[in-house]
Amino acid sequence: MALQSKTDIYIGGQEISAFKSLTLHQQLDAHHIMELVCRMDVLEDLSETLGASSKNFLGETITLQTASLDTYHGYQSLEFKGIVTQVKTIKGHEAGSGDSVVIKAKSPSVIADDGPNYASFIDMSLSDILTQTFKDYDKSKLEIRIQPNYANSLHYSVQHNESAYAYASRLAAQYGEWFYYNGTQLIFGKPETTTLELTYGFDLKEYHLELVPQTQNYKYYANDYLLNDIHEKATTDINSTTNGYNGFVSKKASTIFNNQTKIWHNHYNDAHAKQRFDTSIALQKKAIEIQQVVFSGVSDNPGVKLGNIVKVEGASYRITSITHTNTENGDYENQFQGVTAELDAYPNTNINAFPKSESQTARVMENADPDGLGRIRVQFPWQRITGEMTPWIRIVTPHAGDDKGFHFIPEINEEVLIGFEGGNAEHPYVMGSLYNGGGKAGAFQNANNDIKAIKTRSGHTLKFTEDESIILTDKSGNILQFDTTGSNITITAPETMTFNCKNMLVNVEENLTTTVGMNKTESVGMNSNESTGMMKSTTVGMNANMMVMGNLMEFIQGDLTSEVVKGREESAAEIKITSNQGNITKNAKGQIQNNSGEKGNNF
Repeated sequence: MALQSKTDIYIGGQEISAFKSLTLHQQLDAHHIMELVCRMDVLEDLSETLGASSKNFLGETITLQTASLDTYHGYQSLEFKGIVTQVKTIKGHEAGSGDSVVIKAKSPSVIADDGPNYASFIDMSLSDILTQTFKDYDKSKLEIRIQPNYANSLHYSVQHNESAYAYASRLAAQYGEWFYYNGTQLIFGKPETTTLELTYGFDLKEYHLELVPQTQNYKYYANDYLLNDIHEKATTDINSTTNGYNGFVSKKASTIFNNQTKIWHNHYNDAHAKQRFDTSIALQKKAIEIQQVVFSGVSDNPGVKLGNIVKVEGASYRITSITHTNTENGDYENQFQGVTAELDAYPNTNINAFPKSESQTARVMENADPDGLGRIRVQFPWQRITGEMTPWIRIVTPHAGDDKGFHFIPEINEEVLIGFEGGNAEHPYVMGSLYNGGGKAGAFQNANNDIKAIKTRSGHTLKFTEDESIILTDKSGNILQFDTTGSNITITAPETMTFNCKNMLVNVEENLTTTVGMNKTESVGMNSNESTGMMKSTTVGMNANMMVMGNLMEFIQGDLTSEVVKGREESAAEIKITSNQGNITKNAKGQIQNNSGEKGNNF
């Protein structure tokens, strides 16, 4: 038999004096839904237009309180505060159903479920993130209690295409935090500890106990690029100290599902990645275990409250969903479901509940990675308004390794394309750079796509052209040009060109031409050998000097002809002229003078 109850309902401060039926459905991680059906004459002046008065209830606050008419030990009251989201007026008198007004309301959490939004947070706690996320909502309508168990800062958290409510819901699943509306407050984190004892045959009319073994033999893996390591954690290594039915069902589950399943956990990397990984796996295992024992029942005690604990025959269960019903006669009843309170775990935990994203464009904000990993920080268009940006993220490159690789870092303010590992919006990486209206391809662009090039910020350029040339230039005008068509190489330097090497070989198959505009100096530390296969000509515009510190020997297989237009002087400590075969002939247009400091011999 249902409880005889007294129910007080107010909408926008107006008391609803009578109703035909009332239903309130409450569940973890969901907006509560209330439906109130009233006779039309209770809310409307029947002489007015249909819905003329009741339409004004839209958006108003609705409050509900249900308590027992009589004073029974252990009976408590039901309290609910919501917002009217729908009003429907029904003319059904002729059909025999009567004229009525149906008012639907939802928990105030619905005001924070107001459409997709984007935001990001770096090195902030869950508490601070959620406080900032919900700060602009009307606190007189939505009261929030934020007390997460996870106290460490999150290196990078993204609200991606999610309402504030959806973001909080996902964070709760991702970090194993309780999340529900208790009738008056939106709870994130530590659940309430109030316990209500129910007695079968008194305020507990019916109850059920379901034992449902769940697969939980998993081994998780996660990559940690900062440590260049793969983290591993098996659920069999975690002792959750379950007893009673939960311990019994867990043992049965291990025999039913004895094959170990391997799961890749795609988390973001930071200094606490290993600790966070281990904690997450433990929370996930407990969340699975807590769902193996399901307690449900039917009660007429309005004090059975979502998120609170009920105690039945010595066992404690935390309520995860409940539906309250009431009639115009005051007959109240509820149907509820719960999980064991023995484990401190959130049933909806899902450590892989990360925000999903397709590729996005972004702008480079910082590119001097303090850890030397070649990373950059970027800013998505939706981060520009608040000045947010990503943490340091990696860049896809054709080759990378220890002190080697293909090192091209995008410049600040350049546009890049961002991908996400496993589609995780909290795990971005740079796929490549993009030209745009503010940064065009410029001189490299032509109709036939004939140019492939690399050009640095300072102007150093390596250009490949389809007219079969390769040109390496810098901003000073130094040029190295390969002419593939003519099989030529041209090197140009506006100033000095220096070659430094241990040995050098220069092989010229045909001709070698050297042109020096001013001076030429050659210095050989030891020996210098020069060989000419045929004729050698030397032309000196003015004077020529040759200094030999040792001996000078000339060997001429043919004739030696020396012609001097003016005078010629030869001076030596001693001069010896020898003809090995013939005569020595001296001819002079004038006199031949032989002067000697001593006597001379001519024979």
